[in-house]
Amino acid sequence: MKILVVSDTHGNYLAPLKCMHSGDIEMVIHLGDEIRDANELEILLDMPIIKVPGNCDTGAVEPREITVDLGGRIFYITHGDLCRVKAGLDQLLSRARQLKADIVLFGHTHKPLVSKVEGILFVNPGTLMAGSDIQSGALITIKGGKVSAEIIYL
Repeated sequence: MKILVVSDTHGNYLAPLKCMHSGDIEMVIHLGDEIRDANELEILLDMPIIKVPGNCDTGAVEPREITVDLGGRIFYITHGDLCRVKAGLDQLLSRARQLKADIVLFGHTHKPLVSKVEGILFVNPGTLMAGSDIQSGALITIKGGKVSAEIIYL
């Protein structure tokens, strides 16, 4: 299973399509800051998109954080601001432990990251906002019970 993870598109809803060149993408996860972009993508791609709102998504009705079992792994999906990720990963790690998550997907910082902390895989796809110095998404692959993640730079 290949999962495209994007965050912080901030109105640049077509940018995730440029990350789809990896092929065989079965699912897209949008981590907020313009959840409307995720809704547009859902229509364009004709596939359901897992999405959570970010701090800029005022009025959004979707939950701010969710856990999902994908490929036998528990994913904790959040924008990141609720765990103050700009100050570090401590609160996010604590929440991931509480939820017994294997993988944590978060955004908010606009900085791409793939890191393992205490056996938990943390992935921040970065930002696809127009005008950013670095535009990126992330590709997560689940195959044979193994999970890998890589940053895709545009």
